[in-house]
Amino acid sequence: MSEQKYTYWLRSGIYSGLQKAAVLLFGIGSVLVLTRTLPIADMGTWNLFLVFTAFIEVIRHSLIKNAVIKYLNTSDKAEHAAIHSASFALNSITTLVILLLIVLFMGPVGHLLKAPSLAGTMYWFLPGLLLLIPFSHFEWVQNSNADFKGIFWAYLFRQGTSFALIIISLLAGIHISLALLAVYYNIGILSGALVSGLFARKFLTGRTRIDWSWTRKLWHFGKYVFGTNISASVFRNTDQMVISYYLSTASVALYGVCLRISNLVDVPSQVLADILFPKSAQMMENGNMERVKFYYEKAVGAVLAIGLPVSLMVLLLPRLVLYIIAGAEYQVAAPILQVTMLYGLFLPFIKQFGTIMDSIGLPKTNFAVTTITAVCNIFICWAFTRYFGLMGAAYGTMTSYGICFLITQVILYRKIGSSITNTFRHMILFYPDIVSVLQQKILLKWKAR
Repeated sequence: MSEQKYTYWLRSGIYSGLQKAAVLLFGIGSVLVLTRTLPIADMGTWNLFLVFTAFIEVIRHSLIKNAVIKYLNTSDKAEHAAIHSASFALNSITTLVILLLIVLFMGPVGHLLKAPSLAGTMYWFLPGLLLLIPFSHFEWVQNSNADFKGIFWAYLFRQGTSFALIIISLLAGIHISLALLAVYYNIGILSGALVSGLFARKFLTGRTRIDWSWTRKLWHFGKYVFGTNISASVFRNTDQMVISYYLSTASVALYGVCLRISNLVDVPSQVLADILFPKSAQMMENGNMERVKFYYEKAVGAVLAIGLPVSLMVLLLPRLVLYIIAGAEYQVAAPILQVTMLYGLFLPFIKQFGTIMDSIGLPKTNFAVTTITAVCNIFICWAFTRYFGLMGAAYGTMTSYGICFLITQVILYRKIGSSITNTFRHMILFYPDIVSVLQQKILLKWKAR
């Protein structure tokens, strides 16, 4: 096997992987602490807060991030300054619109979801929302230059600062409230933005004049990715919203902990999506569709190879995992955890489908598929939860993911000729390949010293 076979993935993936792992570990750490500190109803409200803040970041990233990466990788360097200024302008406008919507509508939304504390917690988040403007701009600039080191440190400081403040408060005997958690969340964003700015400054052009033609161009590309990711976010969070509406925030807490654990499987997929997009965009620009197919199959195979052993362990020992992560009170959610782990195995296929469609210039197709399945998921989750309770939400989401998986595989076969058989072949080959690469990259260098 050639030593360069995994070079791109390893070089790009180390810091991107560390960043996603840091976010996940601090998230799991906060679950370990907060499930044993907050009342279960407040924990459910905090889960809803995280759903809304994640949704907000999806909106902002969708409109700008992929467009910036695509155009910076396919445009002349003389245009890069204009692209940077346009992305900052679009970032700022989008964030201010979101802030206004929160002020106007979060009160009624919290009432609808039977979460009266949600609106107040979101209002405390508004300063952090403004801080996301520089934080995300610095991240996208680094991402477009395939420099993931600064992004890792920014997220490490962002998540680590918030988590450290929670631990310090508990040790000092300070009462942890939802408002205080939101303030700590904001301080984490500020810390991350300062660190990210230090790494991103070498890529910043210093241009202040906004190029409105590029702003419109980014918007026209991003609007389909925006619609797609809004639909995807609705898809992934409909179950929690329906649970809050029909059941209670306490039920959201039980379900949310299971989702946090099942996200373990999704981390490798997030890492490879960051790496795969610019790479497949370059291959598409060169007209090499066969290489795009190869990258898709290899990426999904690698994710499955990493995630499948974790999934099997959790499926066999759900009560033990829940006891360790969240405590005895949450063990009743063991059947839900097993279902969320099962449908989590669809995510690598679906996530990389979206990455490929956007990178080969078919965002409309991605938008249509995701929107249709998201709408179907609303009705499926609503019906299943209404008639079968908390387990119904899990079964409904698994049904929706199964439908989405089948649709995406048919489209990928027709567009790039991808094969599920090849994907599983790459999954099996991943183990000997990665061992060989590690031997060459680490063991041989160690022996040479």
